[in-house]
Amino acid sequence: MEPMTQIVQTDGYLRIKEVSLNFVRAMKIGTAPGVYCKEVGEGESLYGSYHAAHILDLFGELDNISERDRDQWADIFRKKQTGTGFFTNRAGFENTILNPEELDPFWHSTRGNLWALRILDRAPHRPLDFIEPLMDAKALYRWVKSYDWKNSWAAGNQILACATALLAQRDWFGADDVDHVMEHGMYPALEELIDEHTGFWGTQYGSDLPSGLFGTIHVTPIYFRQKWPLRAVERNVDSTLKCQLSDGSFWPGGSDCPDFDGAYMMANLAELTDYRREDLQHAARRYLEHALMHESPDACGWLLHRRDSRPEDWVPRPHFLWKPGRQLVTELRDDDPARTHIMLGSWFYPLSIALIAHMLGDTGYEGPYRMNAMSLHQSNVFE
Repeated sequence: MEPMTQIVQTDGYLRIKEVSLNFVRAMKIGTAPGVYCKEVGEGESLYGSYHAAHILDLFGELDNISERDRDQWADIFRKKQTGTGFFTNRAGFENTILNPEELDPFWHSTRGNLWALRILDRAPHRPLDFIEPLMDAKALYRWVKSYDWKNSWAAGNQILACATALLAQRDWFGADDVDHVMEHGMYPALEELIDEHTGFWGTQYGSDLPSGLFGTIHVTPIYFRQKWPLRAVERNVDSTLKCQLSDGSFWPGGSDCPDFDGAYMMANLAELTDYRREDLQHAARRYLEHALMHESPDACGWLLHRRDSRPEDWVPRPHFLWKPGRQLVTELRDDDPARTHIMLGSWFYPLSIALIAHMLGDTGYEGPYRMNAMSLHQSNVFE
């Protein structure tokens, strides 16, 4: 896990770090390592713990945690693993064998636990045997193609989680054929699903551009990690820029996931092409101004919505609930106007600022941000 850049810590970097770490400190529960809530008033949370690890690592703070405490923190995630290797908070699945068509409700949790273990540099106790049916290129190809890519955001989430599990099985449990299976199964399926007119996944099937963007940023980290060439890059630039709103955000009122998604694509596209470079740089500066509007006035974390926005400006972002059978994905929009901060925002806003600072190089927010590319939202073409 190397710092993204060796440059000195700017004053801007130090401020971003302190605001982010203040929220991690505020969400800490008790003295046991790794126990956090994800927002004020909530009890112990898997996602609080998972995102806290990422925030601390982004700023090099995990270096200050002992090996024993890392082990204890990792056990929070290891305890979520079932006998066949997937991860869940739900009781009753400890020894359940599921086929790929039955795994949809568990992919997101599995991905989060595995990314957290990557950050802590700790392996799970058991191999990921549940992935075995997809360790065949033809089966993996069919599985990727079976999703409804009209909902690019939801489908992309599942594919990224599967890639996470495959790479974990390779690195921790010696599945040497993973790269071959992904290259000959996942890659050709994704190549057939990209819309060359937009550079996004799913737009040719009816996904609008924002959903196409949010699906695409779950696919491109796999490409960057596996060194697959990304096609239709210029159309991707056009589409990404079209998704940016007038205030620099990528979602009405701002929102951590969509805003990070836009920043991620801009920073990586700028490495891949000189096409519309000035437009990308201008959009990136507008994004940075927007992201800073999410800095909490009390210097403790990052706001869900811009400081200058009102509830009537906001659009709740979707969350996807998977039921057995992938055709039954349910979209939930459950934002509570009373919520102001969650742990995810204190990872995604600093992470997006780190990407834009790397892209532009003159923002005053440059610093030794650390990226762990096996937590795939931090996998970039410029590694």
